[in-house]
Amino acid sequence: MTFCKVLGISVVVCTFNGLSRLSNCLSSIISQKFAPEFELIVVENSSTDGTGEFANDFLSRNFQSGNWKLVTEPKAGLLYARLTGLKSAHFEWVLFCDDDNVLFPDFLANCAHFLSQNSQIGVLGSQGIPEFLGAKPEWFDRYSSSFAVGSQLGSSTPQKRLEFVYGACSVYLKQPLLTLFQDGFSPILSDRTGADLISGGDVEWCALMQLLGYKIAYFEDLKFYHQLPASRLTWEYYLRLKRGISGSAGFLFPYEFYFVKSFRSMGMFIIHYCVEEFKSWLLYLKYSIRWNGNPQGQEEQLAFTILEARMKAFFHQRKTAIVHFKQLKQHFGS
Repeated sequence: MTFCKVLGISVVVCTFNGLSRLSNCLSSIISQKFAPEFELIVVENSSTDGTGEFANDFLSRNFQSGNWKLVTEPKAGLLYARLTGLKSAHFEWVLFCDDDNVLFPDFLANCAHFLSQNSQIGVLGSQGIPEFLGAKPEWFDRYSSSFAVGSQLGSSTPQKRLEFVYGACSVYLKQPLLTLFQDGFSPILSDRTGADLISGGDVEWCALMQLLGYKIAYFEDLKFYHQLPASRLTWEYYLRLKRGISGSAGFLFPYEFYFVKSFRSMGMFIIHYCVEEFKSWLLYLKYSIRWNGNPQGQEEQLAFTILEARMKAFFHQRKTAIVHFKQLKQHFGS
């Protein structure tokens, strides 16, 4: 198998208390076949279970001749770990691999081949395949996309609106983001922090790349196993996950507005935000009355969880969203 040479890929593994997960993840990276030049960066993010020591020992024994390093990010949160990985990366393309992801042996080779033949790409998504470490729930296939598995947007999808791919095993062009952050731009979402499941950082970074003029793409031959333990296969966990995803609605609204509107005055943004906030409140009130605040069945529970999270997000995040919209105008113009 051959591939068209790219400058190289920095593989960044951000891990928080990943002692029980890291072995499979790291093994899949260091055993890549026909891979381009790459480096492996493990970002230990405020772990308390010996994750850093394990990673150092594992790579010292199993990847002695490889290009790797272990760095520490003491500030808890996936955003800060990824920023540290981005700043530590030597190569122009950065693959963010979660510690519960296991790459197919040809992942890096396929990645290099695709990137070398496609210009204007800023973010490249891959296909997660669930590996169940517990019993598969009967509802899983209906909602699997929330678990960063399955196909994503087509590589030729027209960019008429903001597109995004999930963060797990996504590949980013480093320099545009790094330059933006070094110029003082601050992401609005800290993403997962410990057991807190608030998310949306992947959506935000994809939005930023599109505002910078790059495209979001997906390549189905980039495959990885996403290992799902039994603790993440319960209905209660899924509702928490959806609450975290929907709980970023207010924070992400500035990107949606900025991207689709040609007239971007602060007054118009505030009006549109308040309209969305009011609509989210009306929907929540409507179904809260219909279900007496106690939805029955999975479909109703899921819908109510999303509506409640969105309503609270728009209400509590208004001031921060306004400040962030000002930042977008400052860095990207009116």
